[in-house]
Amino acid sequence: MGRRFIRKSAAIGLLFALVGCAGQNAGQEPTSEAQQAGNGIDRRLVDTRVTNGDLLLRQGDAGLEFASSNAAANGTGGVRALGEPVKAYPNPAIAPYQGGYAENVVSAAAMYFGTPYEYGSDRADPSTFDCSDFTRWAFLSALGMDLPKDSRSQARYVEAFSGRSYRDIGQARRGDLLFFVGYRGSNPESYPEAEKTIDRISHTGIYLGNGKMIHTASVRTGGVRIDDVFGNHLQWRFVLGGSVLE
Repeated sequence: MGRRFIRKSAAIGLLFALVGCAGQNAGQEPTSEAQQAGNGIDRRLVDTRVTNGDLLLRQGDAGLEFASSNAAANGTGGVRALGEPVKAYPNPAIAPYQGGYAENVVSAAAMYFGTPYEYGSDRADPSTFDCSDFTRWAFLSALGMDLPKDSRSQARYVEAFSGRSYRDIGQARRGDLLFFVGYRGSNPESYPEAEKTIDRISHTGIYLGNGKMIHTASVRTGGVRIDDVFGNHLQWRFVLGGSVLE
């Protein structure tokens, strides 16, 4: 219990030290991998000695499908079937933190910093996460919003309901969901634009601002973590982003 509390406190301190509450937009100069190694960010996600042999990083949550989900938690009282997303809304009893619901989500996400990775993790148990379980849980625990359970369905949800979606990662804002194709190496040419489709999405995370994202990618990269999204394979893998709060 004590160690978990210390980890959570350290995570919140790290989160606000890295990104603060300002710097909502992504527009900034890309950060090189060498700079990432020197700015205090754990380097495993950009270390090819780790990533090139990381099968879970390549797979992401590809292959996961969930036939239905009870949408009662978000107040709709309906059932969401695969391919039929239901609009989710924040619980009106929950007050926006520091002026916006995005801060509720970011704060909830930070509480799970360091949580272990598990492919196909139990969607009712936050002791482990894969990428889409983590993003879903952040919104569910923060705001009572029950989003779809895999990254492709979450991306389709953004396309269907977001008032602000985009294909340029430079438009990202704090609290947005970002979606990516699977890892194929550190060469930008490995990610042709023609293959960046919704059906090929296999990874997702929550944008924090100032070029940072909180997400979970694999066991080898350490579970829930914070990474730069510019100047590395995340930027080249990007497919779609958007807000589920607008």
